[in-house]
Amino acid sequence: MKKITALAIVLPLAPLSVYTYRLLQEKRSAVPQNYDVFLSFKGPDTRTCFTDFLYNSLVAAGFHVFRDNDSIPVGEQIGPEKFWAIKSCRIAIPIISKQYAQSKRCLRELTEIMDCHKKHGKSVFPVFYKVDVGDVRRQRVNFERALRKPEIHISPEEMEKWWNVLTSVAKIKGWISQTIANGHEAELVKMVVAKVSSDLKTMWIERLPMFVKSVHLHFSEKKRRESQYQVFLAFRGPDTRHSLAAYLYISLVAAGIRVFNDADPSLIGKDVDHEICNAIDHCKISIPILSKDYPSSRWCLDELAQMVECKRRKRQKILPIFYKVRTSHVRDLSGVFGEKILKHEKMVDECTYERWKLALKEVGSFKGWVSERIANGHEGVLVKEVIKEVSRLLKNPKYVIPHPYMPN
Repeated sequence: MKKITALAIVLPLAPLSVYTYRLLQEKRSAVPQNYDVFLSFKGPDTRTCFTDFLYNSLVAAGFHVFRDNDSIPVGEQIGPEKFWAIKSCRIAIPIISKQYAQSKRCLRELTEIMDCHKKHGKSVFPVFYKVDVGDVRRQRVNFERALRKPEIHISPEEMEKWWNVLTSVAKIKGWISQTIANGHEAELVKMVVAKVSSDLKTMWIERLPMFVKSVHLHFSEKKRRESQYQVFLAFRGPDTRHSLAAYLYISLVAAGIRVFNDADPSLIGKDVDHEICNAIDHCKISIPILSKDYPSSRWCLDELAQMVECKRRKRQKILPIFYKVRTSHVRDLSGVFGEKILKHEKMVDECTYERWKLALKEVGSFKGWVSERIANGHEGVLVKEVIKEVSRLLKNPKYVIPHPYMPN
């Protein structure tokens, strides 16, 4: 009887181990996976090109990446697993392409991503693929037209919610594909992978013991304080980004001056509006480059108004450059400046409109540099003049002499 019992116990051991292994495998596969990165994209736009290149590069770098065409087993519902992937991932990368906003699936993903960003501080690194950030913010009409097609059933409440989500993601600093190495996508992929690698390494610090982490954070904070911006350079992108603004920025940095640059890779994933406001508030000198198209930009006008407010509250310096415009047009809101500021009157509330006008008038009355009056328009000489004055003010900010006189 004992032998039979022993046999009864011994015989099932081999098949039991196979059964147990299978059970453990099934249990493991049933547990939701955690991801390092979640990729959100519109399939027809980028699945077989940019997204595929980015996905494989991230995987090759050792990251666990979710993309819907290979992360969801056939026959399983997309919803629950995808939403879990968004919640569990450390970094979400929405690839905003031309047709992205026409997809309810993409917009639902983006809503969940931005909800996690707002509530839990999830890192979001948007890629604006062959679209302009300004278009994402501005083109509400096209967005609504796309979602009002007969085959798309959407409530007004949902449309409003999705529009707000698109506007929010456009405020986060990301990559604009066409401005990276003249549109070379391989360079863009390198930059994204480098940023993900850097941030996930930083996240790893959060798992260290408290003492080690506090030492790391102490030196990080010290480094941040030491690198506080000294100068905020404000300009209208299409007018001067690749000419005067670029030359002035490079020259200021070469002179050892810390200048805020909205193209700084460290801003990726951050709220650009917040970072700009913070930079203006803490810098010592603001240099607005007032060009012909400057007053057509709400963001430029908001920045200028904040500069004026900081000058009043904190006695910060404003050194305006009147780039191919008359100071009288800025001060009196006449000519091209008057025409372009007037276009905002019915687009914003009265308080904002008056704030912008007062800022333009005040800055227009400041002594600054009129580009066409400096060495017959030679911008290299203008840049030297600006750097000379900025360097003087930063060395002894309490000692003030009149700015170079420029006739109106």
